[in-house]
Amino acid sequence: MTHGMKYCVAGFILAISLILPVVSFAGDDEAAHFGLSAIFGAAAESFVHYNTQSGTAARIMYGTLLGSLPGLAKELHDGSQEDNHFSGSDMAANVAGALVGSVIANLVNDRIQVSINPEQKKVSLALLYKF
Repeated sequence: MTHGMKYCVAGFILAISLILPVVSFAGDDEAAHFGLSAIFGAAAESFVHYNTQSGTAARIMYGTLLGSLPGLAKELHDGSQEDNHFSGSDMAANVAGALVGSVIANLVNDRIQVSINPEQKKVSLALLYKF
């Protein structure tokens, strides 16, 4: 991944991390799981997108799998606590959020075009979409 692409991915992840957690403050535990897992799914898909030769389906699958792992770890920890339990609905929200984050990241990552002109110290970023 080029230096410019790293900035693009970082900016995309930052934007998602600022927007999606707003959902988690709605007081709904599943919304919090969904929002945070969407961020993890987007980050994981972006990593796989730029560091492997995997196809679209594989990138989304790996992004969803890797994006769900923090939620799984939390649910396993909750299940080991005496006054808590493993929540299937929280885990479903984790997987759904990671899937949505992976799909969105894949769509954006497929359409990012970065142009770097070192002589003018200029970086251009375009998001391409065909109508």
